[in-house]
Amino acid sequence: MKSLLTSNKFMLSITALTFIAGSALSLYFRDFDWLSRFGALVICWGIILLARPNITGNEIGFHVIAHDSELSLDDPAYYKQKGESVPDYVIDNVLSRRATGIYGPIVCFLGTLTNGFANLLNGAAGFIP
Repeated sequence: MKSLLTSNKFMLSITALTFIAGSALSLYFRDFDWLSRFGALVICWGIILLARPNITGNEIGFHVIAHDSELSLDDPAYYKQKGESVPDYVIDNVLSRRATGIYGPIVCFLGTLTNGFANLLNGAAGFIP
């Protein structure tokens, strides 16, 4: 279970599937309150993305710049430039930075927007009973 919750690809996939399911149910039942409800689930997936470092148990470290290359020791390009294999902790650090700095905030924002305003689409779609 931990590997699923820490997989950025899985969490983004389940976010997309949740949004699609909410949209499909909204069209089927002719009520965008369903999309609004599923928006709350999208917020949950965003929170899990933001919590990735805590779930893995590996906190995001500080950038340490190597003097010889001006690259961070947490950058896979540094190890590729040296001709070495990229350590697992560097890959994990990159995935956590993306989850907390890009994916999590975007998913939370879209979920909040959907949760708060999806029901207003009822009037535009003519679904008002």
